[in-house]
Amino acid sequence: MSSLSFLDLILFLGISQGIFLSISLQLIHDRNKAANKILSLLLLIAAVMLFGRVAAFRIPEAWVWRFGIFIDTTIFLFGPLLYLYVRRLLFSERPSFLLKWFHYVPAALHFCYYIATLTIPVKGFNELYFSGKLNLMFFIVEALGLLSFIGYWFKLFSLVNAYNAKEESEFSFKQSVQTFVKFLIGVLALFIVLWSISFTSAHFFYTPFGYFSYEIMWISIPVFVYVIGYFSLRQPAIFRIPDKPKSKSDKQRLKPDEIQTLQKRLKYYIVEEKVYLQSDITLKVLADKLETSSNNLSWLLNQVYQTSFYDYINEHRIQEFLKKIDHEEHSNHTFLALAMDVGFNSKSTFNRVFKSVMGTTPRNYLKDKNVA
Repeated sequence: MSSLSFLDLILFLGISQGIFLSISLQLIHDRNKAANKILSLLLLIAAVMLFGRVAAFRIPEAWVWRFGIFIDTTIFLFGPLLYLYVRRLLFSERPSFLLKWFHYVPAALHFCYYIATLTIPVKGFNELYFSGKLNLMFFIVEALGLLSFIGYWFKLFSLVNAYNAKEESEFSFKQSVQTFVKFLIGVLALFIVLWSISFTSAHFFYTPFGYFSYEIMWISIPVFVYVIGYFSLRQPAIFRIPDKPKSKSDKQRLKPDEIQTLQKRLKYYIVEEKVYLQSDITLKVLADKLETSSNNLSWLLNQVYQTSFYDYINEHRIQEFLKKIDHEEHSNHTFLALAMDVGFNSKSTFNRVFKSVMGTTPRNYLKDKNVA
């Protein structure tokens, strides 16, 4: 066996870190336990992947090549488990969301293929392996693995879109988890593109893609999972949207007198209490103040006011901001400071909402106001 290189040491460090992160995530209390269980499993799989790739090139024993085929089974588990992790991260469902059995069929079939290879004597298997007679099977496995990644990437993208739509009905501000998940699917998309180029170049043009190969992909994805693990350890507790079934009576959820009562309470908390000034106000928090349910308040906003909770709260924030402009508070404070005072928690959100409500940017609005 050849001596260990610096890269080998880095990879072994990665394996140990994967195991460490997997255990550490289980010790975090009240921080998306359902999601972290899946992430811990992904981290363990990533550690096994790294070990398999290191062993394949550093351990001369014949069994290692067979173990390498077993490791390839994990390629069909990453997509389903990553989707399951993000689903649990974004939505708080009771009981915790589970994937149906057919999502794991490709991994099960590949494992059966691995078991079948064990029936071939070691010498015979090595002859098949080194003569290239297994290349067709390796091609099929890699192609199906790539297609699996692409398919689950689209499912992740759809999941984020569903979250964005639901977020507007639950929160008055954008969640930090959005940035994390967008980063995740963005990097995953980069992996898929590079892997696709490598796959096409190697199998159809017989020219290896020097900067990104199948082997490098096996190292890059576990490292990427480790980054997710570190982020999950360091991030604060994040909001998740409860996924509740809609009531069958949603078309006329409240009676006329109930609507009037709820409207009066809502007006009081908006006009007198100015709850929209709280940057972390949520549908549930406001519903509790109104002594009603989140579903009732959401129904009122959607059906009676023809708006979402996000738009309703932020429109009042913009009106409060305009009052400050009328009082010329912008002479002593920046736009961002005023935006924070009226409940916005970021410059980008304020600018986006202001333009949506007023049809122009804050600076152009002030310029037009001064000209008038």
